Amino acid sequence: MSKSINAAVAGAAMIAALAAGAVPMAASAAPLQVNGVTNCDAPGGRQQAGALLGAVVGGLAGSQISKNERGLGAVVGAGAGAAAGSYIGCNQQRARANNAAAHGYRAATNLRVRSGPSTRYAQVGSLSAGQTVQVDSAQGDWVRLAGGGWVNGRYLAAY
Repeated sequence: MSKSINAAVAGAAMIAALAAGAVPMAASAAPLQVNGVTNCDAPGGRQQAGALLGAVVGGLAGSQISKNERGLGAVVGAGAGAAAGSYIGCNQQRARANNAAAHGYRAATNLRVRSGPSTRYAQVGSLSAGQTVQVDSAQGDWVRLAGGGWVNGRYLAAY
């Protein structure tokens, strides 16, 4: 293949890997086994960011390592990089959640407390900005408060 076709194939592979990494990892309503690669049980956006960064770095490295088949190298490298980045990001989310649970959370803004882990659930209360809470568990980006109810963990800060 010519260099321009190889570059186009590698570029398309990188875009496809980035698009796949941009999809939320736990969008399914069915319970999934938490493995840190395809889904994560801790709140935060580090898993998606890790997958995107890993896809870019892996795709670039794969296309350089596999000079004869740059397109294939980019695809394999992007996939491996996205999986590794996702796993590392999930572990960072878990460590952050464990640390925050030990110290507590503070609402970064006014929040609606929901009866379940989604905006589809009814509002059952609210938190004021700066209010402190303890967390029982997490499901995706949502955390269950010790006193009952769920809030999106992206709007809580550890203290």
